Amino acid sequence: MNTITITVSEERLLKLQEVATRINVSLEELVLMGIDELIQRQNAAVDSEIADKFYTLASQWESEVEGMSSSSMFQHPAYQEIVSMGDKVIPLLLSELKQNPLYWLSALNLITGVNPIQPSQRGKVKQMAQAWLEWGRNRGYRV
Repeated sequence: MNTITITVSEERLLKLQEVATRINVSLEELVLMGIDELIQRQNAAVDSEIADKFYTLASQWESEVEGMSSSSMFQHPAYQEIVSMGDKVIPLLLSELKQNPLYWLSALNLITGVNPIQPSQRGKVKQMAQAWLEWGRNRGYRV
């Protein structure tokens, strides 16, 4: 066994202790669970069927929404189906942010329920995409 020492704020330590107590594990077990989840997520490859479906839907969506308003674009059935695929497509969405950042910001927000974009980044598409890519890296996704 090896020992790792980490420094955390008092606030973060209290949150970790609350979660550990709630799920009835030690603080050490909780941290190890988090590490294991990150390793699994990082090593998980996107199933080829899911990737094929995603790229088919994305291609269909891109070809059918040209000239539409952004609200109509995001209500398109193909886009909604991509969102309904859930967290399985997060790695693909993060990868797509590099080529088409504006398209996938909303999908990531809808799927994850989070918004890592800071108020100062709003309206700055590249910075908004960078915020999501950083979010992904911090959660073990390869981006």
